Amino acid sequence: MEICLVAGLGNEGSAYRGTRHNFGFEVVDWLAAGQAVSWEKSRHAEAWEARLPGNRILLKPTTMMNASGEAIRAAVDWWKVPLKNFMVIVDDIDLPLGRLRLRAEGSSGGHRGLESLESHLGTREFGRLRAGVGRPEGQREAADHVLEKFTPEERPLVARMVEAAAEAVETWWQSGWEAALPLGNRKVEA
Repeated sequence: MEICLVAGLGNEGSAYRGTRHNFGFEVVDWLAAGQAVSWEKSRHAEAWEARLPGNRILLKPTTMMNASGEAIRAAVDWWKVPLKNFMVIVDDIDLPLGRLRLRAEGSSGGHRGLESLESHLGTREFGRLRAGVGRPEGQREAADHVLEKFTPEERPLVARMVEAAAEAVETWWQSGWEAALPLGNRKVEA
């Protein structure tokens, strides 16, 4: 049975926990907790890994977001993961908070974590689940916005988004892209 790999992107460390940029980490953490599996330091990549039943692996790169392609490439190569069995979960400032967008391939859209991944994999042909975190208001820099924690008012919606994204991933594992697309392309309500 071929391995399926899902990588959540984020930045490691307590300073980044709960930030918009760490949405991918929150989803893979939720998936691991749902299967009662723990995270272990990977011996094959600069990352944490969680192994789920059915040859499914979750990955959290320990590189910074903008260098995550290096860790993911090492994992894909080590486990010989066909890219059709790979998905990455990222935040997206170009989508409003609450919006999920799932694609079997696509462009980076300026997301530096995705740019790193595309560069290291040498292709754009891999699955990506983007979660809207909204654009910064006024003159605030995008980098400041994504490194800011979700507000207490946003947290109920973010929790629902994490669950919805995890549901899309689980459906993809069980039934493939066609079944997962409606779940991964929607506006989530709190």
